[in-house]
Amino acid sequence: MAGTEDLVYAYHELCDARPAYAKAEAYFDGDVDEIFASDKVARMLAKSNLDELDEINFARIPVTAVTDRLHITAITADDEGADAEIADLIKRNELDEELPGLHVRACSQGDAYLMVWPDLGEDGEPAGVDMFVNGPGTVRVIYDAENPLQKKLAIKSWCIGSGKTQVIRADLWYADRIERWAWEGKHSGKQDKWAPYTGDEQDAILPNPWGEIPFFHYRTGRPYGRPEHYAAYGPQSAINKIVLGHLATVDFQSLPQRYGLIDPAVDQSGMQSDFDPERPEDIDADPESPLNPSQLRNDPGEMWMLQGLKGVGQFAAADPQVYLAPFDRYVKAMAQVTSTPFQEFDSTGDAISGEARREARAALTARVQARQRSFGATHQDAFEFALRLLGYDDVTVSVRWQPADYRDDTEGWATVQAKIDAGVPRERALIEAGCPPEMVEAWLSTLDDDAELQRRVDLLTSLGNAVQALGTGVQLGAISTEQVTALLDGVLGAAETLGDAEANR
Repeated sequence: MAGTEDLVYAYHELCDARPAYAKAEAYFDGDVDEIFASDKVARMLAKSNLDELDEINFARIPVTAVTDRLHITAITADDEGADAEIADLIKRNELDEELPGLHVRACSQGDAYLMVWPDLGEDGEPAGVDMFVNGPGTVRVIYDAENPLQKKLAIKSWCIGSGKTQVIRADLWYADRIERWAWEGKHSGKQDKWAPYTGDEQDAILPNPWGEIPFFHYRTGRPYGRPEHYAAYGPQSAINKIVLGHLATVDFQSLPQRYGLIDPAVDQSGMQSDFDPERPEDIDADPESPLNPSQLRNDPGEMWMLQGLKGVGQFAAADPQVYLAPFDRYVKAMAQVTSTPFQEFDSTGDAISGEARREARAALTARVQARQRSFGATHQDAFEFALRLLGYDDVTVSVRWQPADYRDDTEGWATVQAKIDAGVPRERALIEAGCPPEMVEAWLSTLDDDAELQRRVDLLTSLGNAVQALGTGVQLGAISTEQVTALLDGVLGAAETLGDAEANR
């Protein structure tokens, strides 16, 4: 039996996309081979084992700059029972660890998938729900050509065994059924050896009673995403080449190549008295020993008489700036083409103000917010489907994130105060400063008047000044990071206690 048209198309799409995903993973992990100008250069570097050098990988920074700011603070539902089920789902599937990895995979490869499927009990009803992360090299969702918002099917394919015993498995997931297929041996587009799979004593076609394709697509674009570091491929390749070229010259800078110019007019027919390591009688001679027969000694004030040579010298090694200057330029180019603040690549540069820093990372903040919206909506769909499998048919899930940008310096809180003074509603001013809406709501619900709000804003402004001053003290070595942390914990605890006491008066 030949494979269906859907199977052939979906498998081709999956295989056709794999090289791009593998390339993205290689640049993220720093496993990219250098492009050599000639085979001779490649052999020279291989001789020194430089071809096996681990790259100085900057290409992962545009990815981590986003994922390091993708922190889920809460996943909740508008039902107390459903909230308890969400907590069980997170614990059962270790999602505290798996979801951050899912975000990294989606950002580093452009696409990732979360499979949500029931674990049936003996009575045939869901006893639990499994939620597994899948990579885009194994799973691909195919969208409807007429309605790109609608999933047509999903394919999941993997290999069992290797060589002559290899079997390619491919499952097609529809909203109403699951088709299971197998191909024995190496796949070839010129043949059609797909056959229904019944190797586990189940039918080749199984029903899907849940009415939904259980793969949820996390992506950085539509219909399929692009890696966050896609534009960093070129600069990273240039950096790899510069680094390897520089390291190839380091030995020549430490131990320069030397030369001697022979004087053809000198008669060299007589016995040469200099130390000769090739002569059998000199085999045990140590050139550093004062007892050796050589007249060439490495001591101050010694005079070397070189017979038959009219001049000596050494070849100059390549200037390190030939490598270091373009190295820095390519790092800057990577920051520019990926819209990533240069401070993410080099934190040792000149200090800039909080407002200038926010302006520099505005594009990054916007990208983080876009990922929060996209990934958050997909998380919502996945958890709502999981809850439906558990019997909660009309539940809305909310996903809350840590703010993409948070104003925690003096300038930031001064801006908040200026907005409030100008008439901007205090809730909006605090939310725009990066405070989570639920925290703002809880905070403002305890305020009896604007004076209390002013007191707290003034407190935050003072703390901002203190944090900046303490940070300078840490840099100067006057105080340790641990001491600063303990001090701030004590101040914040005292401020909270004081605020509660005043609220209860």
